[in-house]
Amino acid sequence: MALLAEKPLSYALRENARVISALVVRSAVTRFGESRLGFVWILIEPAAYIGIFLLIHAGMKAQIPFGDNALLFILAGVFGFRMTRGISRKTERAISNNQPMLTYPLVRPLDTIIATFLLESTIWLIICALFMWGLAISLDRDVIVYPGEFTECMFAILYFAFSYAAFNAMAGSLIPRYDTFMSMVSMPLMLLSGVFFMPAEMPPSFQAVLWWNPFMHCVEWFRTSTYLDYNALLSKSYLLGLSTALLTSALILERVFRSRIISA
Repeated sequence: MALLAEKPLSYALRENARVISALVVRSAVTRFGESRLGFVWILIEPAAYIGIFLLIHAGMKAQIPFGDNALLFILAGVFGFRMTRGISRKTERAISNNQPMLTYPLVRPLDTIIATFLLESTIWLIICALFMWGLAISLDRDVIVYPGEFTECMFAILYFAFSYAAFNAMAGSLIPRYDTFMSMVSMPLMLLSGVFFMPAEMPPSFQAVLWWNPFMHCVEWFRTSTYLDYNALLSKSYLLGLSTALLTSALILERVFRSRIISA
């Protein structure tokens, strides 16, 4: 009896895995097409961000907010924010980009989100590894001083990016102009994420505002793994708790409004 009860579940899991695998391939083909220049541009984009910020920093002759290397400080900030937002931004568009696939009974809105997330996470983890490895070679020293902390940070960033994207994808399918609003707040979120400054050195009243920005905690967590004595304005419990709340809300919305999301 146990075997009979177990077989439908295992079959459903295998079918779901096949669906997600097919969607990953479809997303990769859509992302890059038949050209390799797509992946090259993905490497150029963060490099351009970092280069522009370093030029501005040098032009203003500003002091490094922390540490002895401006490139490391900016790199940690850019990846703490840009990787998180880059993954979530592409993932939250998964439903609209795969709308024709939702006409198939086996494909659910959540499947498209998982597939896009897996692809984007893989891309950004490769990019992050390449940049951190290149910086370590150029500086001739370890830039990830706490590997365990860095691993926790990566899992936390991926968890938040997925939860944030899933909620935005569901809300965007149900609320008109929601995606436009999120595009408008993207720049303020970056400016308030501590990419260019040390949040812990800001006035207490400003810190109280920054604390509510989850992207700031992603940046601060990233930096705690690259500096020995970085004074971070970081709440791991807030970031993980917010991620759980967003994911729970997204799953509820997907379950309750699935037919409306599919037909959106």
